[in-house]
Amino acid sequence: MPIIKQLSVTAPNRPGQLARICESLAQNKVNITGVDASGSNRQIRLLVNNTARAQKVLQKGGWNTRVEEAVVVSASDRPGQLARIARKLAQRGVNINYAYATVGRGSNRAAIVLGVSNAKKAARVVK
Repeated sequence: MPIIKQLSVTAPNRPGQLARICESLAQNKVNITGVDASGSNRQIRLLVNNTARAQKVLQKGGWNTRVEEAVVVSASDRPGQLARIARKLAQRGVNINYAYATVGRGSNRAAIVLGVSNAKKAARVVK
């Protein structure tokens, strides 16, 4: 399970906010490969092809950003897989702070992004 760097952006939850962020990145040739946008004071987590460039672009645009570690798990697309992963982490004392996932159309694998209390430990626990 790889440890990845993702960009966390704090932005007000208003119409057009996500569009402006995505447009700024696109104009600077930053590709978004994963996104989670949730909460009343929008916490937007972005997986991008160039984290350093994305952070620079967004900070220049006035957004508050930080780089954080997360882990990505590839799991079979079948019932109980996320439960199995979450249980393994819990048994080792690793807290899951947030998660987002997707299964591509026609794929039999899920890509699950986990923000955890200890990314290095989580990477060793879940394989």
